Amino acid sequence: MNLTSIPFAQMIRLQKGEGDYLFCLPAHQDYTNHLGTVAAAAQFSLAEFASGQWLLNTFPEWAEQVVPMLRNSQVKFNQATTGSIYAKVNVSKETELQVALELKQLKRSKCTIPVKVMNDQGHIVMSGNFEWILLMK
Repeated sequence: MNLTSIPFAQMIRLQKGEGDYLFCLPAHQDYTNHLGTVAAAAQFSLAEFASGQWLLNTFPEWAEQVVPMLRNSQVKFNQATTGSIYAKVNVSKETELQVALELKQLKRSKCTIPVKVMNDQGHIVMSGNFEWILLMK
């Protein structure tokens, strides 16, 4: 599945990232808040899409068989930013193995995906944990 083809992703101009970054939002006036910085909602959306893309990249064999649902999230905004923002995910190999095992054995799993949102200068402007429930169809 190409997440950038989802209508909401198109509306926010979600783009594939480069290198370690799964996605980015280019600098755009539509993302600004009352302070002229990137709105918290834009940062959150970018991070959520990145966590979902990590699931697709990590478990492509399950993509057609599993329904992922975001269950919970906790985010921390570190500093205001302007310009483009980028999201990257760093999940332990242990978590990957645990999810795969649970999907095979239990036909469901729960996992938390940590995401960092960076600005053009490489500073972490938001970090979050996105908890997903994965259920077999």
